[in-house]
Amino acid sequence: MRRLIASLLLLTQAACAVGRPTLPADPGPTPPLADGFSFPLDPSRFGPYVRGVSGPLDVDTRFGVQNPGVGSAPKCFHDQNGAGVPFRELYHAGEDWFRLDAAGQVDSFAAANAQVRAVAHGVVYMTQKIGSQGWIVVISHRLADDTAVYSAYWHVTQLQVDWGDAVRRGQVIALVHDQGGNSHLHWEIRAFADGSELFSPDSAGGRGTCNGRAGGVAYTWDDEPARARPEYWGYFSPTAFVESHLP
Repeated sequence: MRRLIASLLLLTQAACAVGRPTLPADPGPTPPLADGFSFPLDPSRFGPYVRGVSGPLDVDTRFGVQNPGVGSAPKCFHDQNGAGVPFRELYHAGEDWFRLDAAGQVDSFAAANAQVRAVAHGVVYMTQKIGSQGWIVVISHRLADDTAVYSAYWHVTQLQVDWGDAVRRGQVIALVHDQGGNSHLHWEIRAFADGSELFSPDSAGGRGTCNGRAGGVAYTWDDEPARARPEYWGYFSPTAFVESHLP
């Protein structure tokens, strides 16, 4: 378990050592209608780390939470005084799902190589290598009202899809990347495809170094409380979104 919490300290460093993303030169094919959403992993066997529920560590990997167990090292957000914001104060913009054992406890090594499935019909918008932490895949989805949402899958490997591919709900798109005791899937549902210019110049992310990363940075924070949480920047709670859009 010590290896898990040590590995968690690296979570927002993924975008610091990335390859060039495969991004579209044009909008690409129109996604098929997403007639329902499901989970990328089996929710009876995978889920977030919650202290006292799925393990003893001071760790919480649910959506919209601050994570005291990840320490005080500053990340890409800068406060109004120009100081880096400690990792533990950032708000998680997705969910990190680990493998759970029969008792509902995190089995920190067992998620590696699990099949990751597309949450809905759509088209692959982007793939990007993030160094030793695997790949990011982003899929665009068209809702019934003709608006778009995007699902993002971090820390995956052995990609089964590429940019422009049409995918179906439940289709295997990749495997969970083997990160030892920190093997997990970080997944997001969001209103934007490319996070390169997500944060406005007057925000903590814009003052810092959070922009310029197509995959995004997986966390949010701001001096203004109304802008601190992920919902302000276009992220949705992944589990709540899926549960409200079941087939």
